[in-house]
Amino acid sequence: MKKLTLFLLISFFSNAQHSEKLYFGRGHNYSTVYSYFVTEISISDDSIFTRFDYKLPNIKEWKNYKKYKPTKETLRISKKGNFYIFIDSTNNTEIFEMHCLKISEKKIVYYSRDPNGNMEKENLGKGFTFKRKK
Repeated sequence: MKKLTLFLLISFFSNAQHSEKLYFGRGHNYSTVYSYFVTEISISDDSIFTRFDYKLPNIKEWKNYKKYKPTKETLRISKKGNFYIFIDSTNNTEIFEMHCLKISEKKIVYYSRDPNGNMEKENLGKGFTFKRKK
């Protein structure tokens, strides 16, 4: 009985410590083949950033995006000043030095470096935003 109680306590606390934040975004991609996209981003407690991009033929399909096969990208992120940057896990160097993120409890906003070296929101100054789903 003690072993069962101990097992239940360990499994409860281990599940409570590992939570993922899930963010969601969708919009037009202006491609010649696919005209709409849905993106899900999950960020785990150990700073693993996983992005699933679904390419859809039209806006009407966005509610059924799970039936399409996504492309998957997994990276590690690290805080650098006010932004999060992408890190190469093999040699701990920054990758995509032109791009970074601001992450809050409610959203993720992509930024890019302008010619002067300043960070500006991507997508014509509006910044592409992913809203928190879970």
